Amino acid sequence: MSLLLVALALVAAPPPPSRMQPPGHIAVETRCEACHSPAGWTPVSFDHSRTGFPLEGRHVSASCRACHGSSTDFRAPVPTSCGACHQDVHTGEFGNRCASCHDPSSWATQFGPDAHRFTNFPLTGRHAAIPCEECHQNQRDRRFTRAAADCFACHQVDYARTAGTSVDHARAGFGTDCKSCHFPTRFKGARFAGHDACFQLSAGPHAGISCLDCHTTLTSFAAPGTCTTGTADCMRCHACAHETQTHAAVGGFQCSNRKCYECHTFTAGTGLRPPARVKR
Repeated sequence: MSLLLVALALVAAPPPPSRMQPPGHIAVETRCEACHSPAGWTPVSFDHSRTGFPLEGRHVSASCRACHGSSTDFRAPVPTSCGACHQDVHTGEFGNRCASCHDPSSWATQFGPDAHRFTNFPLTGRHAAIPCEECHQNQRDRRFTRAAADCFACHQVDYARTAGTSVDHARAGFGTDCKSCHFPTRFKGARFAGHDACFQLSAGPHAGISCLDCHTTLTSFAAPGTCTTGTADCMRCHACAHETQTHAAVGGFQCSNRKCYECHTFTAGTGLRPPARVKR
């Protein structure tokens, strides 16, 4: 009976240290060369890929105890989630998806324009080149998901700078939906996206002209979302002497802005509203 108890005790006991292990060495069932090399007893290294958690990037230079703590048994289970070692400075804002912005090579943010496409504000054009803090001005608080995504939140200064100019946005009644006229690829060279519904500018003889070529005053701009006629100064480009001659066959022709709108649609083709009032 006593022999059986001794045998059981030997089986349950931790593996004895190697004869060469110094006092206090962790109890491991492995050969010395698994961690040590003939070139020197230190530094200690271990093929961590055998554990299912290969060490990559900055993890390679981390000390064993940085993850395993003060435990003398490195075989004990250790959490492999990022949050187990790295404090979440974002306080749960991004969940546990650390790898979306960080990687083992550096804890510095790797979140770039390409990854921004997964948000509700993909970065295109000039937006792809600006630094994060231009929009995320509270980055010191590590807050990013609550940044405003509307244009005016960042461009209200640009809106205010138009005051007193020929395109004074406030006096002209322009709204704050910047993308109605501006594009991510450029801020200058604005073009009202809905202009073709009233007066075609995307093609035809008027393509490429400046807003001020027709809208000579601030009050001549149509309010956002509306389509008015008679506000563009046709006569600024179409001289009455020339137009009277070319419209000799048009009954009741008068050289005025509003009369132009009565017949012309300003779209592709002839641009005439049927039936054209031509003398018979």
